[in-house]
Amino acid sequence: MRRVISAILALSALNSFAQTGELEAHWEIALPVSYTISERWKMNTTVTSRTGFYRQEQAADNLELFVNFLEVTQYATYRETHDISLTVGYRYRSINPTESSGEREHRLMQQIGIIHLRSPTRIASRLRIEQRFRTDDFAHRIRYRLSADRPLQGEKLDVREFYGIISNELVSQFGNEVDTTLENRISVGIGNKWGQSSKIQIEGQIRSDDILDTPVNTFYLMTGLYFNLD
Repeated sequence: MRRVISAILALSALNSFAQTGELEAHWEIALPVSYTISERWKMNTTVTSRTGFYRQEQAADNLELFVNFLEVTQYATYRETHDISLTVGYRYRSINPTESSGEREHRLMQQIGIIHLRSPTRIASRLRIEQRFRTDDFAHRIRYRLSADRPLQGEKLDVREFYGIISNELVSQFGNEVDTTLENRISVGIGNKWGQSSKIQIEGQIRSDDILDTPVNTFYLMTGLYFNLD
């Protein structure tokens, strides 16, 4: 599985560079922290940053670094049944925070999550509705994700062991002030449960930004440090 992940990351990075001309890569870092407040309610606070790397056309050895965004997200999840959960969330994002032309984004989220299979391979789906408010526009977004994860060293995931993950998500965006688009995001990754209540995860993601028209593929490298305070 590691060879497959490496091949996908390398090929998608080359494909992204060939189609965009200047873009080298996006690197996204997330720090999610979860904590339980009652038998059915759970909270999650996540801080995320995304950094991009560009190569200057006139200087092949000169890479330009920029901060794409910084954001804070707060989720509240209600466990309806053992396999169904309902979540509401709010996200504040600062876009291009190091530039004077940077803008702000507020996002409201409502979602339902369903676990279809638990062991040894867990299969889950998520349907999310979003309302995105930016300085100059407003958009509705509908997202559906199907994902699977599985321990790589036995039937059960223990401390210091690895697991594999794969997911595919469709993201539809529409509104009076934005173009209607349908985006596809496929991710493959690997994680490690390095503590009883913590894990580290790395994923490579290919995003096809408008699959109904002329899609352009972009590569994202995403890393996350997950903590559970229960």
